[in-house]
Amino acid sequence: MTSIELGPRATPQQARSRATMQRILKVSAELLEEVGIDGFNTNLLAERAGLGTRAIYRYFPNKFAILVAMAQDLRATERAWIGNLREPASSGDWRDAVARAIDGHFEAASRHPGYAALRAAAFAIPELRESDSLDNRALAQDLAAGLTTLGVVLDPGRMGALCRTIMESSNRMLDIALQSPRDEAIQLVRELKLMITSLLENYVPHP
Repeated sequence: MTSIELGPRATPQQARSRATMQRILKVSAELLEEVGIDGFNTNLLAERAGLGTRAIYRYFPNKFAILVAMAQDLRATERAWIGNLREPASSGDWRDAVARAIDGHFEAASRHPGYAALRAAAFAIPELRESDSLDNRALAQDLAAGLTTLGVVLDPGRMGALCRTIMESSNRMLDIALQSPRDEAIQLVRELKLMITSLLENYVPHP
């Protein structure tokens, strides 16, 4: 178990305090986009945000806690990009739902300041990797529920393995795409959609 404190020091109650915390997170995203995880630190953050370092530490004990808070803030946003995995065919063919989920995630993430750098940090830093793994498991459970609505019948262990395979491979390939030149990224995303669709063709009953 890590000894690094990863939670915020306190949840702001007053509007001004909440605004300060949100400013810290917004500037952190912009700074992370600019300097990456290696160059990101609380001194530079305080300077860019126009705050004293004491103001930063009033809300967050260290830079890792800031990164965790950023990742937690993004989770709801990521789910909006992906769509409802529990109802993959709610608006048409499930294959179209796969394409929309992957395209939506990639395009929105490409435009979000600091997202690619934060994802790289999640892959490299154990404290963030653990949090990311928990979120992937939750998404895999949502996907399992969605596949069940499509008529996929598997024992729980195999269903879990299938959904974890899809979520982990999708996240990793999207991470690579976000770090790649645009033309190459589009090709990677196209192949990812084909790979996931081809895999699910083996499980989803044909009409």
